[in-house]
Amino acid sequence: MIGLIALFVMGIYLAISIFIVRGTARWARRTGRGVKRWAFAAAFGMYLLVFWDHIPTLMLHKYYCATKAGFWVYKTPEQWKAENPGVAETLTWKSNPPDYKVPNITEGYRLNERFAWVIRREQASVLPVRLHYESIIDVKTGETMVKRIVVGSGYGNFLVGGGESWNVLKFWVGAELCDSNTTEFYSDIHAFQQMGREIK
Repeated sequence: MIGLIALFVMGIYLAISIFIVRGTARWARRTGRGVKRWAFAAAFGMYLLVFWDHIPTLMLHKYYCATKAGFWVYKTPEQWKAENPGVAETLTWKSNPPDYKVPNITEGYRLNERFAWVIRREQASVLPVRLHYESIIDVKTGETMVKRIVVGSGYGNFLVGGGESWNVLKFWVGAELCDSNTTEFYSDIHAFQQMGREIK
């Protein structure tokens, strides 16, 4: 249903655009101005009304994918255990970790007494490009064990509850997530969490 509405709205927009471009061309011909130049200007203006954010969003997304996105392992569970002998055995964990709340994060989860999984999301600019930071930290020392940065873009869509305005109809804005080593990152979360014994 929403897809039909989107197609209907785009059809109306296309019809209005054609009407305006033809009207501008007729006006330019009648007044002795350059028909092609004025028709192109009208078409470009109508394009920008809806698609102004398309190319800039793709460019910014690509830039952040090249300069920000990635996966970093600073210390493996085995290295941490070697540096902290006997501590891992004293830790306890739950299959549903409790919330971990500290300033400057969007959400967090306490994996056990020593480790937390922290998440921070930020909008990169006025364009719909987002940076998603995830880290596993040692809450006692503040040291980061593992980190990843994911870059996403677009306005979301109604079907998944995304977006808070009619911009969600702009399904063409955005690109695939720059999301590397997801499996390895979540494997590390489990490895750091499941030190010691599980609390039922």
